[in-house]
This record gives sequence, C-alpha cells and structure tokens, in this order.
Amino acid sequence: DINHFVNMLRSYATQTSLPCSIHWDHGRSFEIVSHAIDIGYNSLMIDGSAYSFEENIRMTREVVDKFHPMCIPVEAELGHVGFGFEYEETRDSGLTKKEEALSYIAETGIDCLAVAVGTSHGVYKGTPHLEFDLLADLHRSIEIPLVLHGGSGTGDDNLKRAVETGIQKVNLFTD
Repeated sequence: DINHFVNMLRSYATQTSLPCSIHWDHGRSFEIVSHAIDIGYNSLMIDGSAYSFEENIRMTREVVDKFHPMCIPVEAELGHVGFGFEYEETRDSGLTKKEEALSYIAETGIDCLAVAVGTSHGVYKGTPHLEFDLLADLHRSIEIPLVLHGGSGTGDDNLKRAVETGIQKVNLFTD
C-alpha cells in the first residue's frame, strides 16, 4: 500500500541526520504526482517521455508551475529510457538530443533531467553500451543536474564513468 510505504520511508528519514527526500519516480500524469505529494512525498519525477515532445513540455510545465511554489523539486525525462528486455531493439531510438534538451529545460523550468544515453530499465537482454560522448556533450551544455535511469545491470565501470562524465544521480532498482 503506497500510503503505508511513504510512512515507512518518512520513519527511516527521521532516523538519520543526513538530508533526505522521499522521491516519487516516473509519475506518468499530473494526477499521479499530485497524489504522491498529497500523501507525503517531497520530490517528484514527471515522466512524459512516452509522449510527443510538445505534450511532454506541456505536462511537465504544468507540474513545475504547481509544485515549485511549494519548494518541491521536479525531475523529468527527455529521450526515452526503455526496458532491458528490448534493449537491442530500442536502445538507439530514445537517445536524448542536446538541442531538444536545452529547449525542454528552458520551457519547463525543471530542476534535474533524466537523460537517455544508452541504459535501460530492468534486466538487460544484451550488453549495456553507454554513449559517453553524448553524455559529455549534454553535461557541457546543461546547467542542471543530470540523472541516469536504468543503472541496474549497467556495470560498476560504466556507472563510475557516467558519474565522472556528468551524471549526478543514479537510479537503481533490480540490482
């Protein structure tokens, strides 16, 4: 139950002196992320990456406009981090494009950007191959933190290099 889960996370967060956030990941609609904030999450990701570029901007801007005045950080995804079971078939089609990323950030006002640079969610069917040149170019051009989704199964060497190349947050799940 999601209400029980957020209370458990809040309990853990109060047991440390470290700064913590309770982050809702991959919210696919305004209603979903609004509910997450209503029940106690204090950070969110709106994920419009499966929609058109224009619709992704529209829905992300709506979320930023609603939650920034409440001091809630907003992460979003541009490009599309697919699924490991279809890695070989879909890896290249969703890579983040720099010019779109710059426009997207300017039009939405997001706090951090999840980029698609060759990772996938879940267990890989194939060998992960990250686009480090693309990541380096994005890092040089973008002033907000970059996030890597699909870190599980990517390999320690790839993750280390991704962080050295500009990733500031790595998401892991299946590992």
